[in-house]
Amino acid sequence: MTDETRPDLFIIESLKFEDEYQGLLEGRTLRDILSFSGKRPEYIYIRIEKELIAALDQFHETQRRYLHISCHGDPDHISLTLDSIPFARFENLVKHHLHHRRLFMSACEVVNDALARAVLIGTDCYSLIGPQNQVGFGDAALMWATFYHLAFRDGDDELLGGKIRWALRRVKNAYGNEFEYFKPHEDGFIKVDTGQK
Repeated sequence: MTDETRPDLFIIESLKFEDEYQGLLEGRTLRDILSFSGKRPEYIYIRIEKELIAALDQFHETQRRYLHISCHGDPDHISLTLDSIPFARFENLVKHHLHHRRLFMSACEVVNDALARAVLIGTDCYSLIGPQNQVGFGDAALMWATFYHLAFRDGDDELLGGKIRWALRRVKNAYGNEFEYFKPHEDGFIKVDTGQK
């Protein structure tokens, strides 16, 4: 298989049972909204770590460049429906799948220095992006849809740094939510100033 990737989105989602029962599936909603813009993101719902491993393999096989994970978590763990994964374990699961790719995490309190260290150092991952604060379901689905719509809309599916920062500023203006944006650096990683403040 070639190292070339396609500028397409792959969504993995894993939420609480109560979210499922209420139909609050942000990733599925995001997939459906983006389909109106002519995008065809691949979407998979998982509940356990073993399924995450299979989903990451599928992401890698599709050669899509952008991985969006919708889940819960805290400053040290990624939370799936039935499993909690410490960042060190998550690093081992994703590091072989992020070569020349971008990771978007839609999970409260997850995108921080510890996760950046886990996924950016030694992986050739282009960036890690996610919300700074807690975001409700409605805002999360709409703000991610807005971000991707703006980032992809001019027929150019390449998400480069300037376009990402531009789209994040517009999402901040519309929804009031700020994002953390990390990228690799010779010293490990840096936090990118998106001009949101």
